[in-house]
Formats: sequence, C-alpha cells, structure tokens
Amino acid sequence: MAPRLSPPRDLCHYDAGPKGEGDRATQSSSGESGPSGSSFSTETVYVSPPARPDPQPGSELQDKIRNFGYSTHGNQNSLSLLRTAELYGGREASLVGPTVTSQPSFQPDADRKYKELVRQLPSKACIDILAQTFFSSINWQYDLLDEVLFQERLEAWGNISYSDLQVSFGRLAKETLVFPALLFQILAHALLFHSPYDETINSLITMSGMTFHDLGAEYSDTGAQLLALLGKNNIKIATVQAGLLRASFLKSSGKVVEAWHTLGTTIRDAQEIGLHTGRIISEQSPVPTEGEKYNVSLVGHKIWVVLHIWDIHMAVVLGRPIATDLQIHRFSHTIADETRRQNLFSHWQSETDLPRPFDIIIAGYTAAFQYFKDIHKMEIDGPDSQDFPTVERIHATINTNTQSLPSWCRLENPDTRFDQLNGCQWLPAAREGLSSLIHLVVLTLHRPFIFSNANSRIEAVKSGISILQAQERLFQQSEPHQRKVFNPVYASFDAIVLIIAICLVFPSEDHETRGESIIVVEQGIQRLAIIGQSNPMAKSAHGVVYSLYHRLRLRLGFSEAEDTRAFFSNPNWTPLNSNGYYSNGAPSVFSLDAVSPPRPTHDLFFDHISSAQIPLMNAADDLPLDLPTANFTDNWKFEGNFSDASFWDMMNELDH
Repeated sequence: MAPRLSPPRDLCHYDAGPKGEGDRATQSSSGESGPSGSSFSTETVYVSPPARPDPQPGSELQDKIRNFGYSTHGNQNSLSLLRTAELYGGREASLVGPTVTSQPSFQPDADRKYKELVRQLPSKACIDILAQTFFSSINWQYDLLDEVLFQERLEAWGNISYSDLQVSFGRLAKETLVFPALLFQILAHALLFHSPYDETINSLITMSGMTFHDLGAEYSDTGAQLLALLGKNNIKIATVQAGLLRASFLKSSGKVVEAWHTLGTTIRDAQEIGLHTGRIISEQSPVPTEGEKYNVSLVGHKIWVVLHIWDIHMAVVLGRPIATDLQIHRFSHTIADETRRQNLFSHWQSETDLPRPFDIIIAGYTAAFQYFKDIHKMEIDGPDSQDFPTVERIHATINTNTQSLPSWCRLENPDTRFDQLNGCQWLPAAREGLSSLIHLVVLTLHRPFIFSNANSRIEAVKSGISILQAQERLFQQSEPHQRKVFNPVYASFDAIVLIIAICLVFPSEDHETRGESIIVVEQGIQRLAIIGQSNPMAKSAHGVVYSLYHRLRLRLGFSEAEDTRAFFSNPNWTPLNSNGYYSNGAPSVFSLDAVSPPRPTHDLFFDHISSAQIPLMNAADDLPLDLPTANFTDNWKFEGNFSDASFWDMMNELDH
C-alpha cells in the first residue's frame, strides 16, 4: 500500500503530533482530515516496543482472565498475579502452559450465521457512495472514526476472498471480524441523510414502498446481530464505535429506551478494553507502511469523552443513573506527550487555527456539559431551596464560560470566516447544535425550580427560546429528506413543554418574552408535525405539545380565530380571570408545592405520556411554517403512567 499523504493545507486539519522524539520514537502524521474534508484525529506515531515482555491479546492466559470475568487492564485483582507471572517467565510454569495463540470460540453454527449476515452488505460501489455521505454529513457529529484508517480497513475487507471466508470466519483477525458490524452502522446512518433521489443506489431498494430509512434500519439491525454473534471475547475499538453508532441510529429513529440500553452496553465494552483508563489504544494498520511497528491513535480518548457526554446527557434528560466518570484534566494527562495532549484537548481554544469537530465537543463540555453531573445529583435529591445558590453559581459559571468561547463558536454573533472553507462545511450546523445543547444545560438546571422560583422561570423561558431558535435554524439548514430524522425532536420537545407549562401556570409573568415564546413554540409544533409524518414517536410528541398549546389558548379565553401572538406581545394584556382558576397568575385550586415539573422526554418515553392525536398537516416540507388547523376533539386528557403529583395530572384536573 502506498504511504499516506498529508491532505492539502487548505483543509481543516493539522499535524497532530510532536515534530520529533529523538531515538525513542519517530512520528508521522497522516493528517486529520479525510477525503471528505471532515476532521479526524489520526495522530499516528511509531513507538518502540515496550522493554518488558507483554502477553499477546490472544494468549491463553488472557482468555482465562476474561473467562473468569477479571479485567485485563487493571492490576488490582487476583488474576493480575498470573499476568505478572506470564510477563516475567511464568509462561513456562504449569499455571499457564506453553504459549499459544487461541482462536476465539463461537457457537457451532456461527460460521453460517456470520456468512449470511456479511453477504447482506451492498456492492462496493454503493458502499463507497454511502461512506462518502457518512464522512461528509455525519461523522463530524461525534468524530468517532478516522477516515483514512476506515478506508484501509475497507480495502482489507474487500481483499478477503470467498474461499478465505468458507474455511472458517474465526481464522480472520479480530479487527477484520468486527469490521462488517461497524460498516453496517455507517451505511445505516448514511441512508438517513442520503438523497432518496440518487439513482446510483436505488437498486438497494428491493420492495415496493420501501425507503432508505427502512433499509437503514435493516442494516443497523444486521450490524447489531453481528456484534451479538461475536460476543464479548473479541472486543476491539471498532466494536465500541459500532455500538455507539447503533445507539445513535436508535436515537435518531425515536427508540430512546433501546438507545439508552445500547449505550450502557457500549460503555461496558469500552471499559473492557480500557478506554476509561486513558491509555493510548493501538490500532494497527491492516497493511503497515515500511518500518511501521505501532500505529497509535488517540481515537480511544475521543470515544470515551463522547461516551461520557452521552451518558450524563441521557441521565439528566431521561432521569437514568450515570454509569461513567470523567475528570477531564486528569484524563487528558494520560497522554504523556504534551504537544499531542494540547493538540487534542486544548486546540479548541485557538482563535486562528481552523476548527475541528472534536474542538466543538470539548468546547461544549468545558463551557456547560460538565455540569450535567451536578444537575443530575440535585434532581435525584429533589428540589430544595437551599440548592438554589448552587444553581445560581453554576449558571453564572456557564455564562462566564460561554463568553470565553472562541469567536468561531460564540453563541451570539459568531465569527463565520471559517464556515465556507473546504472541510469546514459542518461548522454552521455544529455551532447551532452547540448552542442548543448549552442552553439545554441551563434549562435543565432551572427546571426543578420553575414552580417555586420566579427567576428560574425567567431563565428557563429564555433558554427554551434560545433552544427553539437554534433548532429552527438547524431545520432550515437541512434538506427536506433529512427532516424526517428524530434528532430535532429531543431538545425542541423539552423546550416547548416547559415554555407552555410556565406560560399556562404563570400567564401574567415575563411580558418581555411572551410574544417571542409563542412564535418559537408555534414553529416548534410545526417541525414536530413534519417529522411526525414519518416517525410515530414524533407524532406522539406533536400530540402532547399541541394539546398543551390548545389548553393554553382555551384557559386564556382565546378563540381559534384570534392571534395569540398579538395578545401576548401586548404588555398591557392580562389573562381572563374566569371560573376562579387564576389568581395572581397561578391556578388558585392547586398547591404547586406538591406538583413536580414536567420532564418531557422522560415522561414521553418512560411514562408513555400521550394526548389526542391531532391530524398532521399534509403539506410539502418546504411550505412556510404556519400553525396547522385541526379539528379539535373534546377529549384533551393526558394519558400515561404518571403520578397524582405530576404536572400532567394537574393539567387533567383543569376544567376544560
């Protein structure tokens, strides 16, 4: 194979490692941007083998340790003594026996199942087209894959002959075995974003009425079956990448509970190979260049950071436990070389160097994401007025941190000079995603106090408005066929529900943002209607928010023909005080002290909140975002597994 070439300097990439390490190592950079122009941190170095003997990953002793359930990455367990014995001559002792390279054990029919599954891969021409879509439109979101290394592994997989596979798939290298599972997930994601009008891959659609989204779901399921077939004795970095992409596909399809469980499994797989330790994980090139001994990539560090952010984010949004921990400063210092460490973990602070996708991730974590852990703890303990100084302190810190973001990712009036450069086309969408998620941190920070603290209501509404504005800009940037993906629902659904809840329970407060709130809420409802045309969970979310919005209009005395925005924008307008429901801006017949604020995404997926199904608009995706007209039903009660102290029960108690 020809040696890797550094991409042109006009792309968003950098030489990743140090310029030299004397006799100890010789470095070669493969660049951090693949052919698509997205940013990928290969950071290849060649290091000398360790001075002490190290057991091969497939040694008999390693297999025994794994079979007993002990970690091969720690030294705080009993079987670590066996490993020490193997390192220093114990291989000749009767404990271990002669050194052998054991083949992985599989079920008797695993050969047949593996061959059946990998034969479902499309032709090389179709794979190349979809892989290009993945690396140009998707990979930047998590920055999980190095495109150069992926292309090498794809070429190596293509060189496997039919006869090689017929002998026994278990004879293949472990990296090769797991590669099709990763490839299926890559193809599945690409089909969510690829144009449905591309004639070059239409041959993949084999049945009438089938869509690329349907085919993507089949590919993702096949990749998951492959991972299950290979088991837990063959975990590689590609296993973790495939697991995370599987969780991402499930989330994009609206299967949140399944995504959360898949994330948990992927976290365990990552821990099994030591990604949580911050050790540099070696990924050997399928065909090493001349003189190459170890191809070491920091992709393992990236993956663990992304897994941790996913974990703490889902814990707060879904009310689930946290399974990971990350002290970013300590974790970054597991990279011994300062130049490489700074290049990965501090590069985001640069004002002049071209940004990379992982820079956005680290910038977001530094500014706000790290506080998800504190928010989760406060929510688990329950809202307490004594916690509010902590809320104010965290909010002030987030404000300070966001003001210190580099100009190219500022939340307001960003510097857009990089946006159109070759390889940085992902930046506008990434910036909106960053803004949306940072404001979501603030929204969830104040959420427990929206019924007890006026300042929290103000900040929650402001954050909700910012989220919905960012989501609207993202929506307008996307192509019509990409608007069916469920991802835009999460942040929008939380923000819409909380804004309406605050406006409904406290309609007299915050005159300055009332009109703006209604505008972004109506736009958000329209987005959910469009996504709900192809996704049942989005349709359910649309029914819930439309029902809430209908209640807001009804309780405030508006007819269907009246413009809510005009009334809310009028600072002199006050809500009708009908039927004794409102007194000083809050329902007089309810004790808000006993009412839990809504946790919309959790309530939707775990408590199965639903309401009357509103007929979805049947208009083209590119029509103006006008609020659709619906034939209202008399039954607006919320259904679900919620308690008597919930916000949803309070809504049902309102006389409507």
